[in-house]
Amino acid sequence: MTTTTSTAPTATLQAIEQAEAAWLVALVEGEKALIALMLEDSHVVHGPVGKIDGREAFAHFASTRRRTVFAKAEELSITVHGDTAITTCLQEMHIFFDENLPPFPVQEVMTRVWEKTAEGWRLAHMHQSKRMPPA
Repeated sequence: MTTTTSTAPTATLQAIEQAEAAWLVALVEGEKALIALMLEDSHVVHGPVGKIDGREAFAHFASTRRRTVFAKAEELSITVHGDTAITTCLQEMHIFFDENLPPFPVQEVMTRVWEKTAEGWRLAHMHQSKRMPPA
C-alpha cells in the first residue's frame, strides 16, 4: 500500500513507485545497478553509527560487505515537491554477511530523496535506520 501527502499527478507517483521498485531490484543485482539509480553527488547515511558514504562507496559496500539476496518494502509513503520526492518505507533484506551461513534478515526504516532527471527519478540521498531484531 502506498500513501501520498501531495497532489502530484498519478503518472508522477507511479514513476516514483517504479524507482522504488527498481531500487529493490538493484540491491540484489549489485554495484552497477545501484550506481545507475543514484545521482553522482548522492549520499547515504547507514550503519549503526550513521556512516556517510558517497555513491560509489555505498554501492561497493552494499554489494560486497552485505550482499543482498532478497529485498522487499512495505508501507511506502511518497511526498512530492516539484522535481523532488521524499519516500519512506519499511525495507526488509536478506543479506549474506558470511557465505558459509544462511542469509540474515534485516529490517530498516528508509527515507529516500529522489530527484527527477531526464533519465527518470534518481536517488539524491538515503537514510537507513535498522530495526533490531526485525519486527
